[in-house]
Formats: sequence, C-alpha cells, structure tokens
Amino acid sequence: MSCHPSDTVPTPPVDISVVIPCYDRMDLLERTLRACMAQTGMQGRQWEIVVADNNPARLASPLTARLQPDSPVPLRHVAAGARNIAQARNLGIAAAKGRLIAFVDDDEAPYPDWLAAHHACLERTGADASFGPKYPVFASGSPPTWDPQGRFYTTDFGLPADTQLHPLRWFPPQARGLGTGNSMLRRSTCLPGPTPFDEAFGRCGGEDTLLLLGLAAKGRKFVWCPTARVREFNEAGRESFAYMCQRVRRSSRHSAAVRLTISHNRLMARLGIYAVAAAQAAVYGALWFLRKRPSDYLQICKALGKAGIGSLDFIAEAADNTAPPPPAGRAQP
Repeated sequence: MSCHPSDTVPTPPVDISVVIPCYDRMDLLERTLRACMAQTGMQGRQWEIVVADNNPARLASPLTARLQPDSPVPLRHVAAGARNIAQARNLGIAAAKGRLIAFVDDDEAPYPDWLAAHHACLERTGADASFGPKYPVFASGSPPTWDPQGRFYTTDFGLPADTQLHPLRWFPPQARGLGTGNSMLRRSTCLPGPTPFDEAFGRCGGEDTLLLLGLAAKGRKFVWCPTARVREFNEAGRESFAYMCQRVRRSSRHSAAVRLTISHNRLMARLGIYAVAAAQAAVYGALWFLRKRPSDYLQICKALGKAGIGSLDFIAEAADNTAPPPPAGRAQP
C-alpha cells in the first residue's frame, strides 16, 4: 500500500507569525507587506505573515492575493471583525500558527533585519516579549516646523540591547508609552485564551497597554531590542500641532483608564491620577506662560487627558497616497 507524500511528511512547525492588523490604508499596507517579505537572516526558520483585515469590506483581500506569489513565506488574509483593533489582533492571533507572534502596524515598514533581531533577542535573553524603536517618515518629506527633530513622532528609549523594561515603574527604565506596534511576544506566556486583547478597548484604543501592563504585573519579562527597527509613515494629517495635541490627550486618557482597570483600589488610583494631572497642569501651565514651547503645551494636554477631558475615539486623519518605499539596507535612522 502506497501513501501520498503529504501523508508521510509532517508539516514543519511555524516559529514566528507576523500579524498585521489593518483597516483602510492599502497603500501603506502594501509598503508594510513588501518590507516584511524582504526580511533577511531567517534561514532555517519557518515563519508566516497574517493580515488581519478589520474593514467590513475586506479591502486587504485583493492586495494580499496579488502579493502572495511574490512572498517567500505563506501570506494569508484573515477576515477580522469590523472597526475594532483589539478584535483584529485577537483574530489575527487565532489564525496564526507561530509560537512567537510579531506585531507590526500597517503604517510601519520594518528594516530587513527586523524579524531576525527580535527573534535573536528573545532567544538570547529568554524574555517573554521584546520591543523595538520606531522612527518617523513624513508625507511632506521633513518633520513639521513645530517639531523639527521629529521627537514627538519617535519611539526610542535609547537603552542598551537586552535592557529589561518595567512599564509599571515611575522611574527609568519605565518604558512609558510601550505598545505592541513593534514587538514580538511568546504566545504561551503573553497571549492567553482566545481574546488576550480586551475588545472593550477596541474602538478607543489602549487594548495593548492594558495587556502589557497586566503581563508586567504578573512578572513577565520585557526587553528592549534597539536593532529591531521600523519606519512609521505619518500622513499629512498627522503633521499638525492640533493633531498631536489630540493624540497625546487621547493617549493619556487611555493610560489612565488602563491603570484604573488593573488597580486593586480604584478610588486611590483615581485620586493619584488626578493629583498627577493637577501637578502636571500647574507646572507646565506656568512654563507655557513663560516659554510658549510646544512641548510644554503637550504636557498640559497630557494632564487634561488624565483628568478625563477629550475624546477616546479614533482621530480623523487626512489621507495621503504618497507612501515612500520601505527602507533598504542597514542604514542608521
């Protein structure tokens, strides 16, 4: 009796799944996918790319089908709910086959050694999750005049490789603003159950902050991986100071809501948040009056967010279809 080859040769286990939640930025998503498909240093490892399509019209399906023949690894499209980023992440994870889950957003283009850097970091340190920097690219070609260095668009803790991060601390390396946008997590220790991301936060955001702070409270080990770099594309609508004011206020509200959710004493936590907000508003309000620096005003916006002022919903952005190609080589940001 003969057997078909597929009956006798086992399918190799998948080491890493790259999960990309998306909604409607197809030009940027193509940039992200091509950068992921161009990853280097992954010889001998099995990996895949999963597109978690959060748009009810499944806009990413034709793009994924078009790029599949060019992909060196399995590239799959997953229908992932509608307008709920937490649900997109959850359904992407559910469809993924890897023991490690790497997240990259649809407006980010990883450097060619991004995936290998994250993987090597986890293997070297035994950590539960690794996180890397984000460097901005602007639709206009340069940072906005109010932030000529692009500092408010950059996420880089400036720490040595393998430094352990402590997002619950109030002192360095506390890793404030830590998110899953450029990360790799062990499925077994970081992504429990069918819905590790709380879908109640899916419309307003903050679902990744809630997960990560909860994992930190359980003693999971997070490390910094400075060589796992991505470029984040900022459309024209993101370059205004008004947009950044909304963004930091909204982010501050997210952080406050998450800390209340994980607190064992919500009253004390709320009073502590209000106290920090009042002090922040007083100090930076005085500095803004004296110096008129944008950075001072943004701190006031953060204080307002902590106090519960401002919308938690998505921030509207002007579309821009001039996304640059993904970065090449190992040039420094």
